[in-house]
Amino acid sequence: MSTIRNQPVRPSCSRHVEAFTLVEAIMSMLVVSVLLVAAMRATTASALMQYKNSERALGGVLADSLIHEVLVLSYADPTAPSSFGLEAGESATSKAGWDDVDDFDGWSESPPQDRNGATMAGLSGWRRRVSVRRVLASDPSQPAGSETGVKRITVIVLRNGLPVATRTALRTSAP
Repeated sequence: MSTIRNQPVRPSCSRHVEAFTLVEAIMSMLVVSVLLVAAMRATTASALMQYKNSERALGGVLADSLIHEVLVLSYADPTAPSSFGLEAGESATSKAGWDDVDDFDGWSESPPQDRNGATMAGLSGWRRRVSVRRVLASDPSQPAGSETGVKRITVIVLRNGLPVATRTALRTSAP
């Protein structure tokens, strides 16, 4: 007679369950997190660049409009003997009555104003400054102490105290 041994019966596991391990899940979350942070930084940098470009563009428009406002005026006061700066009867607080380019020397406005002194809407935090200098005709970068027939007009536009745009033009006494 044969003896049968009692051996424990093991269930046969022919089916293998595939799943992520905890380490694999953590690693994939780490990779996704790094990619998400990089994408957010790129988006932020792009938005900041667009904002600065739009500020530069608006600053350029503001500078161009003021320098044009200055350049359409006479080189020297058409009615009084030529003196540099404001003449008698011209207001230091309103540019509406100014009639020559050097009347603008030292002018500063915040917020920007149109030719008649009306404040331009939506431009708080912006400032425009003007300087007018007599310069040498042979080298307009060099200031002159007396009348030379050439004046250099510089308009600087600032946003919250920081320069955004600068425009420089020359005006001569020649017709």
